[in-house]
Amino acid sequence: MSDWMQRLGLDADADERAIKRAYAKQLRLTRPEDDPVAFQQLHAAYQAALAQLGGNAAPAAEGVAPQASTDDVDHDAVAAQLLAVAGRGDAALLQQALQQQPELWSLRGKHHIGHALLQRLVTHEPALPRTTFNALAECFGWDDPVQGVDLHWLDAVARRCEQHWLLSPAGAPALARRYSDISETLLVPGSDVLPSLREPRPAWRNLLSTLQPSRAQQAISLLAALGYWHDLRLPPGLDAGQVAFWSRFGREGDAIHWQAGGLRALVISVVLGLLCTWGVVASWPLPASADGALDGGQRAALIIATAVLLAPGLWLTTRSMRALIRWQSLPEHAPSFLPGLRILTVPLAVAAVMGAFHLTLLNTTGDPFTALLVLPMASAGVLSMAGQRFVQRCAPAGQKAWGARMMIAIVLIVPALVVALVYWAKDLHAHRGQLRWFNR
Repeated sequence: MSDWMQRLGLDADADERAIKRAYAKQLRLTRPEDDPVAFQQLHAAYQAALAQLGGNAAPAAEGVAPQASTDDVDHDAVAAQLLAVAGRGDAALLQQALQQQPELWSLRGKHHIGHALLQRLVTHEPALPRTTFNALAECFGWDDPVQGVDLHWLDAVARRCEQHWLLSPAGAPALARRYSDISETLLVPGSDVLPSLREPRPAWRNLLSTLQPSRAQQAISLLAALGYWHDLRLPPGLDAGQVAFWSRFGREGDAIHWQAGGLRALVISVVLGLLCTWGVVASWPLPASADGALDGGQRAALIIATAVLLAPGLWLTTRSMRALIRWQSLPEHAPSFLPGLRILTVPLAVAAVMGAFHLTLLNTTGDPFTALLVLPMASAGVLSMAGQRFVQRCAPAGQKAWGARMMIAIVLIVPALVVALVYWAKDLHAHRGQLRWFNR
């Protein structure tokens, strides 16, 4: 039994249809990107099978001139020539070259050239825009299900070639157009965002660059324009550490956001602390407080401490609120921390705010300015948590929990808490048969 019979699992009398079916079956198991050597062996066995099948064909009738043999054609040279034309990025020019290529007029020659061309695309990953790749796929029938080529794998090959094209000077305008379609931030011509993704940098430099709010969005949008999020494969020419850092930044909830946000809060707190220190020094000595409880030095220390702790406090409150909303918005079937407490969080929060409101009214003799400032913010937080929980778990896609209800929360306390309880009750009713009080 010959080698190609063993490789394809066929008998010697197999016809062309059986050979193509066996090759398609083996191609699903042997991916070029996973094992290039095995793929080349499979492709060689397939070519040998077709060659032997052609050799067993009946000879030409007497008096009829036989067609020129395609064995003398250098298929790799023709494939390289076609790739050179396709690399110009002009689909019309490529179509013209394909029509004028005499080696493609023979079906058998076209078949061999197509396989040689596809192997070059897998091995070398040349810079090709999607339009020219699609023109090649249509010409050689790679996207035809009869050929047995895995369309997902073919799309991955096309994406890799397109990434090479977008990162080349010729594809820079196309990359800019893609970026503008994805991001609302402006990528200034000559920006160093893309060059910085090409060179290795320490993590602390990336963290410092996050102090510029638009920098993170630009890097994430560039990765999206390159199609990185489809298969998470490193785009050609980019640094693995850079791509890993900014891809983590693109996932909400990743620990990298705590580091970047903490750095911003630290910088703001230092600036505010220095400004307040300068103001205190310029106004020294400070008078004592009106009630005499604090002298000038104590008042100065309180002012500086408040300025320093203001930004970190607001940041921690915001991050904690986002983490709480993510915890509340988990699907009911997903394992979570204390699922029973997660179900009762909204009514417990409503009870806590109402209790604090009641105690404030009982124990305040004058005008409760502080309570009237803090309690609406607390009620707004409870309403936001209940609304986001309901929207992400029950409401149709695109619906939001803001609007008039949020304005109510800012002005009034009790109506906002009532709306929060309504959201919570509707969510419980929608999941009444799925509620889990314990992780199983």
